[in-house]
Amino acid sequence: MRWARLPIPRLPERGKAGFPFSRLTERGRDRFFFSRLTQRGKSGFPLSRLRERGRGEGSRVLAAVGLLGALSAVPAAALALELGSPVKATLLAERDGVAPGQPFTLALRLLHAPGWHSYWIVPGDSGLPTRVTWRLPAGIQAGPIEWPAPRRLPIGPLVDYGYEGDTLLLTELQAAPDLKPGAEVRIEAHTQWLMCHDVCIPASQDLQIALLVREPAALRPSADAHAFARARARIPPPLALAAGHATRSGGSVTLAFAAPSASAPHRLEFFPLEAGRIEPSAPQTLQVKGDTVSLELTAAQPVGADFRALRGVLEADGGPDGGGWAGSIDVPLEVEGK
Repeated sequence: MRWARLPIPRLPERGKAGFPFSRLTERGRDRFFFSRLTQRGKSGFPLSRLRERGRGEGSRVLAAVGLLGALSAVPAAALALELGSPVKATLLAERDGVAPGQPFTLALRLLHAPGWHSYWIVPGDSGLPTRVTWRLPAGIQAGPIEWPAPRRLPIGPLVDYGYEGDTLLLTELQAAPDLKPGAEVRIEAHTQWLMCHDVCIPASQDLQIALLVREPAALRPSADAHAFARARARIPPPLALAAGHATRSGGSVTLAFAAPSASAPHRLEFFPLEAGRIEPSAPQTLQVKGDTVSLELTAAQPVGADFRALRGVLEADGGPDGGGWAGSIDVPLEVEGK
């Protein structure tokens, strides 16, 4: 694994090589930007704090403070580094090979130490999404990461969106029809993630997996197939809300829909798929009146003129793991008074 040393935050320097942590957040003019990270074999994680609450409402200042010695003052991070990486990454296959002309699924497994987390595609108040850059042999193509529903992760007055514990990020790949049975396919992935506890540590690792090309009838589930099934159940499918509509009045956004036939949710959370639309740290208020469910959200400021739809993941009662449900929605947004 290669660790990255983080320089003091300054404006992005375009055109320079390095880890693409070009921005730790997209909202707020009072935020610092990180220009780049260098990877030259040096260890050290000079991030004693990544997030601080600013003096103004909604202000968030991202600070990189100290050098390697500063970590000695952070017990959780120091202990984690002594034991190894706080997040361990591996590349897994759902089946024991690939078949010519058929899709197959790989997963980046991120195993987080207790108290540590990594980030969803939209990280919330701060952070960066995990990235996978595939290095594929001829005859193999890869799709995007299929993101499972995240969790809200309060960090002081801020809220991030991400993952804890054992997380699989699935990607579907496609094998060309002219692959020859008996050949070996070697797939490499350059992975990058930001892991946070009371400090934040950017890391990257090159992973690889080798699979045999087999006839379809000869394929067998791998030892990790059950983990893939669990991970797939956490990926929010498209969700059509009955009588669903969204309205914005000033800085308040309300999503309303007809309660499901089974029962109205007792807890409802919305995770926006567009940064800078919904304030992550603001309360999300659920109301159930008769057969109508509504969730009141707070629009991020300033409100963009192109904010015309509420796109994101809606999760009820803890999602599938908690006995509830989750789905991705795309609801047109009406502005009152227009």
